[in-house]
Amino acid sequence: MTLAELLDELRGNILRDRSDLIAGDTDSLWTDETLLRYIKDGERRFARQTLCLRDSTTPEIVQVRLRSAVQNYALHPSIIGVLSARFDTDTFDIQRSGYALLLQGAPPETLSFDPSTAYTAAPGRPVAYFTDETLIFARQGRVTLSAYPIPGTDEDGKTLHLRVLRMPATDYSLDNLEVESEIPEDYQLDTLEWAAYRAQRGFDADAGASTVAGAHKVAFGEAVVAAVKEMKRKTFAHIPFLFGQNGFSWTR
Repeated sequence: MTLAELLDELRGNILRDRSDLIAGDTDSLWTDETLLRYIKDGERRFARQTLCLRDSTTPEIVQVRLRSAVQNYALHPSIIGVLSARFDTDTFDIQRSGYALLLQGAPPETLSFDPSTAYTAAPGRPVAYFTDETLIFARQGRVTLSAYPIPGTDEDGKTLHLRVLRMPATDYSLDNLEVESEIPEDYQLDTLEWAAYRAQRGFDADAGASTVAGAHKVAFGEAVVAAVKEMKRKTFAHIPFLFGQNGFSWTR
């Protein structure tokens, strides 16, 4: 659905906020700008709670250009998590790790947490990355990708391609009403339940709006649970069974 269709559905079919006036000022309770703000909040909340938006193809979002002697990179504001990273010339991912393992222990290939084997790699081609560093970017609401080791001069200008979890990058404005929602089609109407909750939670129509708002909030929560189950089902990988392995063996 387009943003215009979502706005029409929210105002006309969910909130029943329609005016029959032929002329004169509108008697609508909510402006289009207000409802678009609530739609934005609903879609972003749904994407964050379900992790339903996964991207590896949008260049301005998933590409990171390395710079010599620079370890930390603020990612696109829509990104909420990084699934994998690889050089554009490679067919394999670099290692995903964490700050403690890479910077407070031994070289990553040893997978050791022994602090007595402190190690600092010389600048060069990154072999791993981590996203749990706390920097100014985090206070701006942006995920930070840290390369390890720090890129050397030969890596200056090279590109890392990411697979990411993200929120919608949509411009929710009256000038952009023809844009398609990025939320999976089966859940687009469900995101409007949160927008309706936002609209009605502070509106007192004979003290009954709070009950209606609560029902919308519950419906949104149920949709989130269903979407999470679906995402887990889609990403589930079967463990291959090998005779004599997987903790099972046959003896006579």
